[in-house]
Amino acid sequence: MRCQSGGRGLYLYLDSLHMITGNTHFAIATHVLTALAIHQGAPVTSGVLAQSVDTNPAFLRAVLGRLRDAGLIETRLGSGGGSLLARPASQITLLEVYRATEGQAKIAAHDCSGSTCAIAAGLPGVLARLDQRLDAALAAELRQVSLADLAAELAPPR
Repeated sequence: MRCQSGGRGLYLYLDSLHMITGNTHFAIATHVLTALAIHQGAPVTSGVLAQSVDTNPAFLRAVLGRLRDAGLIETRLGSGGGSLLARPASQITLLEVYRATEGQAKIAAHDCSGSTCAIAAGLPGVLARLDQRLDAALAAELRQVSLADLAAELAPPR
C-alpha cells in the first residue's frame, strides 16, 4: 500500500498481489491437508497433491515444507513415500493452518512517514488496533473448524 497526495486529496493504493499471495497459501494448504485427511493415513506424493491443487510441484513442496515445519504433516521418503497428517484430522484446526501459512491477520500497512497529513500520522495506530480485533475474530472462527470437518463435507462419495 502506498500513500499519495493529489490535487483532490489523499489516495491509498493497495498492493493486491501481496494480499492474493498470502491468501492463496492458506487456501492451498487447506486443500492439501483436506486431501491428506481424506486419504486417512496413506502417504500421498507431492505430484498427486500438485495435480489436485493444479499447481507447480516445486511450489507445492515449499508449502509442504511450511506444513511440516509447523508439525501438521510428516513426510516419508522413498518408494511408497509421500505426505500424511502428523495428527488425526479432528485434532488439526484451520487456525493452525492459517498460522502456519499466514501468521497473524494483518491489514497491509503503508509508509507515509514523510507526510504532514493528519491521516498519515494517526492511521497506523488505528490499523494496529483493528489488526488485533481482526486477528482475534479470525482465530475464533478458524479454531472451530477441523480438517475432519472439511473432509466429511468434501470427500467424494465412495
